[in-house]
Amino acid sequence: MAAALLSLIVSSTPTHGVLAALPAAALPAPASLPITTRMAVSVDSPPADDLTADDVGARNLSSAAPVSGLVIRGSVALAVAAVVATPALPAPSHPRRTRSRVVRAAWQPARLWAQLRAGMTVTGEATWYYGTRGYAGVAHVAMPGARFLPRGRTAPRARICAGGRCTTVMVVDACACRAGTRQARLVDISATALRRLGLDPSRGVYQARVTLLMP
Repeated sequence: MAAALLSLIVSSTPTHGVLAALPAAALPAPASLPITTRMAVSVDSPPADDLTADDVGARNLSSAAPVSGLVIRGSVALAVAAVVATPALPAPSHPRRTRSRVVRAAWQPARLWAQLRAGMTVTGEATWYYGTRGYAGVAHVAMPGARFLPRGRTAPRARICAGGRCTTVMVVDACACRAGTRQARLVDISATALRRLGLDPSRGVYQARVTLLMP
């Protein structure tokens, strides 16, 4: 009698191949493991040393959440019904380019240099002179509030623009330049710097912009 019952149970139990061939909806859910929304790897998975690339992929897939599927003890049949969406990466942000503030040059030398050291571009009238002793052939300027620096000393550098051109000059000397009056000049340009800017010496007075590059 027991042998007959055992034979009946074995003959009624489908093999793994049969389980794989049946649709997921036709498979009965075991009483101890109902349909769930989580995925699991089969309990029959081999040891870590015997894992193949496909087994590793199956294990990695089992950690993805949330997904829905059918979990059956003793089989690897998994019905995946959802795909985890990868969020889109935000577009890279580019830093904004900042422009130096353009202001009218102050009359007082101390305030003028405060503007320059604050990174401002100052505008005003410019004149020209032959140059400071020892700086022949070097583009340089004299400015109110500056001081005379012999050749070879580290001097402040500035960018001066006039007549549609710009050049870098050394600030190596002081000029009266009518400082402290409404007719104050911003800068006195050397003859070498005047030629670099392409200015006509006969004009005498020019509109210029100065930006301090190195104090």
